[in-house]
Amino acid sequence: MTSSPLDRRSLLRLAALSVVAAGCRGPSGPVDPTASASAGPASPYSSRPSPTPARYAPLAGEMLPHLKQTAADFVQTMVTRSPGQRPEDVLRVATSLLAPEFQADAALRVAAPLFAEQSSAGQIVFPQLSGLSPLGPDATSAGVMVVVRQRLTSKNGRSKDVVRVLDVRLRVEQGVWRVVALVTAGGGPVDRPRDLAPGIAAVLDDPRIELPDTCRWDVHAGRVSPDLIAVLATAAKVAPVAVTVMRTGHPQNVFGTAKLSNHSQGRAVDLWRVGGQPVVSTGAVTGSAHDALLAASSDPRTRQTGSPPGSDLDGPKTRSFTDLVHQDHLHLAVGATTVGG
Repeated sequence: MTSSPLDRRSLLRLAALSVVAAGCRGPSGPVDPTASASAGPASPYSSRPSPTPARYAPLAGEMLPHLKQTAADFVQTMVTRSPGQRPEDVLRVATSLLAPEFQADAALRVAAPLFAEQSSAGQIVFPQLSGLSPLGPDATSAGVMVVVRQRLTSKNGRSKDVVRVLDVRLRVEQGVWRVVALVTAGGGPVDRPRDLAPGIAAVLDDPRIELPDTCRWDVHAGRVSPDLIAVLATAAKVAPVAVTVMRTGHPQNVFGTAKLSNHSQGRAVDLWRVGGQPVVSTGAVTGSAHDALLAASSDPRTRQTGSPPGSDLDGPKTRSFTDLVHQDHLHLAVGATTVGG
């Protein structure tokens, strides 16, 4: 038996009948326009998600905290599932966060890996900007890459943790950020090859480099330039770093353009935390983020760096650039090399 398409209008009708009061659910509820920024860092990748995680709070320094809040709330909802709850029931809880054109059926297909087991709980690690249009604080459309740690629990009670990078697209509707689409859910597991080059293996095993599983799978599959991995190691020599994204989970093109992103070619990596501090809160004019940026830029393999406003290393239209999209991370890119995928 084939079910009818599940569009946003259907979700709204279902939500009206649901006994779940989405507005009272904390992390699953609608955006609170009074939500304030948090001064503390996000949860480390190694922590276990709480069965009842606190709602994510945007960090101090965020220029568009309500955008980040909406993206985080949406992903938190998608990774919060009780035993017996159907994927469409999970998505129904997020109805208040969705734009009218949101395609529920398409989103559920993309989100299938999130529902691989009977139940799950999740904790937002960090939502990072991937694009703004127009580029500035008055943007009306945006991309956010949300790093989330998910604990999946099977019917027999066995649990496994995975850290994914989800590509979420949003736009402003009547002054409020709404989710337009879920583009990717962070890919699928790829076994670690036994014959990894020593330098690559060292980066994967380095406790100073926090990597989402999505990034590890990219490396395992050979989808990331060895030069990029070497530049990442250079940055981590200065201070511990936390990676947001390499290839999978990043928009294919530079946001709002037809230009292929360095990320989608396996030639770029983004760092959201350096020296234990979020880049969005510290900037990169001084401190560990600046030192890591300078070290990476000095590596001859580096062809491009992006960083928060005020931290341009070599002037306009050169290797280093700054803009509002990069106010929450360091972007490091290398030259063209042959990579798999």
